Amino acid sequence: MTAEPIRSALGTDSMEDTSLVLPSDKHQRTGKQRVLEQVNTIKRSKSKMVKNDSVPTPTTPASATEYSEPKFQFSPTKLNDTLFKFSGSNVTSSRSATGRSLSVRNMVRRQTQNSQWESQMTWKTQSQSNGMRRGDSDPTLNKAGGTVTKQPKMRSYTVRSNRASGQSMRLLENNLHASTIQSRAASARPSLNQSQTITKVTSTKNRSEALGASGAEGSFSNITMEKAVEYLSQADVNLQLTGASFIQHHTFTEDSAKQEVWRLGGIPALIQLLKSDNLQLQQAAAATLRNLVFKDNNNKLEVERCEGIEAVLTLFRNTTVIETQKQLTGLLWNLSSADELKPELIKTALPLLTESVVVPYNFWTNKHIDSEVFYNTTGCLRNLSCASDQERILMRSCPGLIDSLVTYVQNQLDSGDQDDKSVENCVCILHNLSYQLEKEAPDHFSQFAVPDEKPNENNNKKSLFSPKSTKTQKDFIFPAMDKEDPEGVAWLYNQKSLQMYLSLLACGQKEATLEACCGALQNLTASKSPLSTLMSQSIIQKRGGLSAISHLLKAKNPSLQKTAMSLVGNMSRVTSLRGDIAQKILPDVSTVLSAVTPNMAGSDSSLATACRVMNTLMLADPVTGKKVINATLVDSLIMLSKNVSFDSARKAAGVLLYSMWGQKDIQSVLKKQGLNKDMFINDVTATAYKTATNLNGH
Repeated sequence: MTAEPIRSALGTDSMEDTSLVLPSDKHQRTGKQRVLEQVNTIKRSKSKMVKNDSVPTPTTPASATEYSEPKFQFSPTKLNDTLFKFSGSNVTSSRSATGRSLSVRNMVRRQTQNSQWESQMTWKTQSQSNGMRRGDSDPTLNKAGGTVTKQPKMRSYTVRSNRASGQSMRLLENNLHASTIQSRAASARPSLNQSQTITKVTSTKNRSEALGASGAEGSFSNITMEKAVEYLSQADVNLQLTGASFIQHHTFTEDSAKQEVWRLGGIPALIQLLKSDNLQLQQAAAATLRNLVFKDNNNKLEVERCEGIEAVLTLFRNTTVIETQKQLTGLLWNLSSADELKPELIKTALPLLTESVVVPYNFWTNKHIDSEVFYNTTGCLRNLSCASDQERILMRSCPGLIDSLVTYVQNQLDSGDQDDKSVENCVCILHNLSYQLEKEAPDHFSQFAVPDEKPNENNNKKSLFSPKSTKTQKDFIFPAMDKEDPEGVAWLYNQKSLQMYLSLLACGQKEATLEACCGALQNLTASKSPLSTLMSQSIIQKRGGLSAISHLLKAKNPSLQKTAMSLVGNMSRVTSLRGDIAQKILPDVSTVLSAVTPNMAGSDSSLATACRVMNTLMLADPVTGKKVINATLVDSLIMLSKNVSFDSARKAAGVLLYSMWGQKDIQSVLKKQGLNKDMFINDVTATAYKTATNLNGH
């Protein structure tokens, strides 16, 4: 039996060569699930009388991972006829404080002698893990609960921003009177480094109407969704804020409320509030729209139909309030998951976000960009980066974008913060922008040179590319890959970027980031061109990357394991590398295939790739192959080849078994272990082999 047809049958043509981080809302949680998660982690402080008119600061929420921000459940508080107004903006958050939550301090003064405050409930959220399928939509936002402390010598009160919750500015129930708004609008626009202050003002005759018959601040018991939407178009700012607050709360907890708001015409009304001169209305409208479009494609499209994207970008361009910037970038993140909106967002939002957020955050010394704004922005760009080829080309040509992303990731890696949540977004963008790079950016590879064959060199293709021809290697010439100061697209294939990905694989813990790194390398090694060969040679021979990749083949995360296995499959195309790959990779691949169980059908694609990789490497290095073959592996492959639950893997396992017996070196080992021919050559394996060879034109 000749081995060549089997090599062809198990060639890498059928492997999943390339990868793209695709957008999807399927991993997001419903409003009910989010509330249940909060209930499971609630920490209630005992109610007690508070001395000196103060309430303790809430516990700092736990850091949240991608797709989730710490949220505070709505808890209305009676303020005894006290209302507040804003006269400043948030405290600027420094980049070095990424991932830390600052305490929220809302300050209010007790109005009557008999009034007492009770300590409020503080909520913590669990960190949410996720697969890497795109940046996904940013989470919805619930109403903020906060505690208050009295300033002893002043009538104004300072609010500190809680980065983790992103909601300290929202006084959802402390509505403003119109006269207060006019006074504030007349004042100069606050700068980013000003403290947010609240000044006490008295209530008005409209307050009871807005708040309900109970008169309690934040009580929505007598308001319907229809009434709340109606409030949005009223002239009274109190009513507008109350309507937005009501909608924001209910669209967080009830997904059905989103369509009700759409039916009642609430979305165009909220977009109009984005154009208000009132800073609170701007913020409340942005946060409410952010909830409304979360996992609701119809509402996303409605925002565009109502010229909402233009309104969002205009407000973002003009506002200096950090909390409003957070809500607007979170809203853009949610909108960016709709495929229909990607072209418009790439055309309009990409340049603004890159110029206003991404570049300043990484290159400006005196920057005023909040880390949460950067995180939301990169989440938005992560979704946009998986659009069509023409839109990826536009993103690659955006000045400063790729340079900034690489700079951020490298800086976090150097500082030991490689698992930072924004690193994941940045690497996913780089992953997507490396997709079909050689095809979509051909001008960058015009200097790539393939040396001429020497006159006495063996030109037999079968000899050169057969699995056992591992010593012949061409030295390709591509100086741009080694450039010391790459710019833009050149970063995507530079040696420094390859090293950055491998360093993240070696020391990172966040699975989504690891998968993105593997995906970027997988894209760069995907084609059968000399460029991919050079990339594979650089990863293995120049960068010693196999040690950083091999352990991922046994990852418990199926998606990460699949991407790592596909990367190895791509690199195993290069015959001169197969010997090195076999020695490092075959033991891990054998371990994976030996541990297959009937309930692993979800890993069908990954297991099929593992069978193909093992066949290629076993033929290339029979010595190493013989060391990893045992009865446990064979039994597992036999089970796999007969299990119809595995559509691809059972066929690949059948061909692998057929190939094992067909190689004399391997066959002798199998016989010594008491294994017989019928286990390898039978109707199941013969059919799989015949099908595979026919598909490959043999």
